[in-house]
Amino acid sequence: MATFKDPFKVDGVTLPTPDEYKPGIEDLSSEETGRTLDGIMHKDVVAVKDYYEFVWKDVSWEKAARIFKAVDGKTKVSLTYADPRVPNRFLTNNFYVGKRSCSARNLNDPVHTWKDVTLQFTRI
Repeated sequence: MATFKDPFKVDGVTLPTPDEYKPGIEDLSSEETGRTLDGIMHKDVVAVKDYYEFVWKDVSWEKAARIFKAVDGKTKVSLTYADPRVPNRFLTNNFYVGKRSCSARNLNDPVHTWKDVTLQFTRI
């Protein structure tokens, strides 16, 4: 099994290693795609797009802020990531950041933690 030092990066800045990493692949179909009256599906794929969801668990407030600030306000980012279709190497491509979310665990003093922090990147 290959090992990588600091594999996940946004614009060259290393992200903390996520607790969960969920690649997804989706076909984008043209307007011509659909079923005909005989029930047969006709699919016209115009592009295949991949997306990646990163999840960090039990995150300090400071670490959550660093993760979100790495992508806030950016229309596109250069993401270094692992694609399950390309074994044993990390790739770098342009993505936009979609959904960002978090769930609070404890926001009382002295410990401030977030249950999870999630970012989703979709290939441009």
